[in-house]
Amino acid sequence: MANPIKTAIHRLSGNGLPETEEIELFGADGEEAVYRILRQNFDCVLRNVVVPHKDLFLEKDFMVIYKGAPFVLEVKNWKGEIGMEGDTFYQNKPNGVKKNLKSPVGTTNQFIHCLKNVYSIERRVYGMVVFAEPDCSLSLPPESQGIALLSVHQMVSYIRACVKEEGGDRVSVNPEIFLRCTRFYSRDREFCKGVLVNCELECLGEKGETVYLDTTKLEFLSVEHQPLRLRDKLYVTYMGGGSGVFYNRDTVLTVKLLDGSFERFSLNRVDHIVF
Repeated sequence: MANPIKTAIHRLSGNGLPETEEIELFGADGEEAVYRILRQNFDCVLRNVVVPHKDLFLEKDFMVIYKGAPFVLEVKNWKGEIGMEGDTFYQNKPNGVKKNLKSPVGTTNQFIHCLKNVYSIERRVYGMVVFAEPDCSLSLPPESQGIALLSVHQMVSYIRACVKEEGGDRVSVNPEIFLRCTRFYSRDREFCKGVLVNCELECLGEKGETVYLDTTKLEFLSVEHQPLRLRDKLYVTYMGGGSGVFYNRDTVLTVKLLDGSFERFSLNRVDHIVF
């Protein structure tokens, strides 16, 4: 049984609900720009996809499923001139400084290899590194080790061209099988990042009926704390673009963190959840 005094204090100290535009700005600017473009062009865009690897997880920024074909995207928001010397990436900054950067190609290939093994995917999974900074200059080959190297302006046309080249006979991939990393924010600060273990969130409908939300179908959840009622008002955005309003009192969420450990915490600690 939750302590009502502590619950009220948590809710009283919470922030109010921001505007929808502000909610959508959570995450890095580069990732957010890519996300908006992808959602404008494709129906199935998964964010923060993770795959188990030993006792931990590997994570990539996006997966697009277009006409059954899976595309894994790693987003980089690097500025200046981006080039390669052998397998090493470098960055020439506007101030004249040259910096060597860790290659995203190897980690993307590793992620795809683990993804195919864990989910028994036999068909091709496309890998892409997308450079989101609009003012960056790319001195790169079209691909490296089978991973496409693209500006944000080339991203959509590349996905469409790959699917067109495949033709009509293809094995489709079900997007619902993939685990997605969830980010939890309190007072605009990220304080937890992991995979929800209990995939149903118990809450109340507007008429007081019990409703279980499938968290794998959600994009955003924002919490408007209501301390005097000892409950929280939940504003939910679904992956398909729909939305809903629900209420919650004492839900405790179990999260498997990316270091393999577990954490349990009350929803009344949360202002926003980005799935």
